[in-house]
Amino acid sequence: MEDKTMKKIVILTVISLSALLLAASCNREMPVNDTKVNAAIESMTRTQLAQEGDIYKVNWVAGDRIAVTSKTATAFYKADNGGSPVSSFSPDGSAISGSAPFTAWYPASLAEGNLPAVQQYKAGGIFEAPMCADSENLDFNFRNLCGAIRLDIATSLSGIKLDRIVLDADQGLSGNFNLDGGEAVVTSSDGVRLDCGGVALGPEAASFYISVPANTYTGLTITLFTSDGLSQQISLKEGATYKVERSQVCEISVTANDFAANHYDAAVLLMGNDVNQLLKSLSGTTQTVSTGDSIIRRIVIETGSKVSKGLRGDAYNSPYPIYFNWDKASGTVTISTPAGSIRTGKMCAHMFAYLYTLEEIVNLNLLDTSDAEDMGSMFKYAGCRVENPKFDVSRFNTSNVRVFYHMFYYCQTVEELNVSGFDGSSAVNLDNMFRNCVKLKALDLSSFNTPNATTFRSLFNRCDSIEELDLDNMETGKGELMTYMFYGMKSLRKLSIRKFDVNRADASITYMFSHCPNLTEIHLGDGFLQNNTTPTYFFLGQSDAVGTRTASLSKKLTIYCNQATANWLAKTNLRWIHSGYSGKTPIDVVFIDNATGNTLNPTWAAN
Repeated sequence: MEDKTMKKIVILTVISLSALLLAASCNREMPVNDTKVNAAIESMTRTQLAQEGDIYKVNWVAGDRIAVTSKTATAFYKADNGGSPVSSFSPDGSAISGSAPFTAWYPASLAEGNLPAVQQYKAGGIFEAPMCADSENLDFNFRNLCGAIRLDIATSLSGIKLDRIVLDADQGLSGNFNLDGGEAVVTSSDGVRLDCGGVALGPEAASFYISVPANTYTGLTITLFTSDGLSQQISLKEGATYKVERSQVCEISVTANDFAANHYDAAVLLMGNDVNQLLKSLSGTTQTVSTGDSIIRRIVIETGSKVSKGLRGDAYNSPYPIYFNWDKASGTVTISTPAGSIRTGKMCAHMFAYLYTLEEIVNLNLLDTSDAEDMGSMFKYAGCRVENPKFDVSRFNTSNVRVFYHMFYYCQTVEELNVSGFDGSSAVNLDNMFRNCVKLKALDLSSFNTPNATTFRSLFNRCDSIEELDLDNMETGKGELMTYMFYGMKSLRKLSIRKFDVNRADASITYMFSHCPNLTEIHLGDGFLQNNTTPTYFFLGQSDAVGTRTASLSKKLTIYCNQATANWLAKTNLRWIHSGYSGKTPIDVVFIDNATGNTLNPTWAAN
């Protein structure tokens, strides 16, 4: 590999809007139907990045899409014309509402706060260079947020066609960003990929432009992937630095003659949020993770596939492509890769969320989740409008998952989930994990260990159909928020929570056993008491008549514990269950020593 001299090329400076500016008050409400905006560009957009000496001449393209935000709304606009560095833009839907100040973003996806990890190849230029602009009156002067790297790549080999280029460095190149002095500053550590689509390489260098944040980069590596499954990784001068400045191009020349067969076995999927938006873009649904989709009915996952086209759904650093294809007639999205398996990244959050009519995910067990750290809202509302959807999560590796927040929230029609293999050793947040899974008939969590979890709120809230729960491996020693944990479990009869410890000063257990009318038997351990607290609304519910008061239907509640726990429970509002206070049916509450089997007789506190 030959590493040639690097040089910088200055980009075009700011262009004035002059006569195109529109007068507008900075405080007036903007119309929502036909208001146009005007925009000038400081430098490069996605076409005509043609070098003229030390500058690049650039223009808007008709149809270029920007997002305009106010404090209260976001709207999208498309360029009316191209071929000039200034253009008017018409609303793509409703126009922006709210009052100044306004901010405009290009590309429009930038308004979500992420620099894209995947860019598209454009011969002779950058497909979409990140820009933004601020305005009091919807006249925008766009400025670059980044610079660019131009890779000039040559090879003496024949038949080499580039599928994609991956850049990594010790500094982040994409992902979450903040603005500092008009520049994008990435707060993640992700690299960036340029999808090339089979550009031929030869002895004469071909140029590839990649937009990157202004920074001084170290540890820069370039990985080249060919269309026929070869790859080569190039590390540029150990210890060397490569400085990229805003609105400038850093030029790097390399010769690549050492391609070899990929030694990888797995493709890497996009982050969960991105997968969700990609799925919805295929079906024509608005591309936000919280927007409901009622069109997608099936998702099929295929490995070892020969499919070679479709929307790309692989992460920037995936050694193999992943294609998403849509069959409108059957409502099916097929996710295909030539690789032997598909790995998720760390972020699986929202991956299948709000797919209301999703009936099944075929071959879900092909997803390798061993790197996953966040599964928050992964299946939230998934399949909630169809009968008994099938989600086989039995092969999920959750050993590194810290966040299970809302994972199956409101999967109200799911009847079966095999979570017997779930590992909770890294879990911190279990908030609302199974809430409103009203038809779920059973859960095997007997091996689910949670030594580090702090939040258990509403974990099983409204799981109406579960009759027994064995949670003897679940630890709550670090638990701070355990409110509503078993609230509204109408069918729950037997509960075993022998490792539950609730004696932290900040442990909140309000409404933990409330609205469990069929509760008959609870097995507690020695840590289940609060020495200095008698929590309110710990048990109870409303009235006997509607069968919501704790144990109002079972008529007898047996609690297995030690004497200290029995003495404490007799001071809590469990005493109202026992006495029938006020005006309700008294319930026979019996305490059994969990070591000897003898009956315990604590002194009940007065109502």
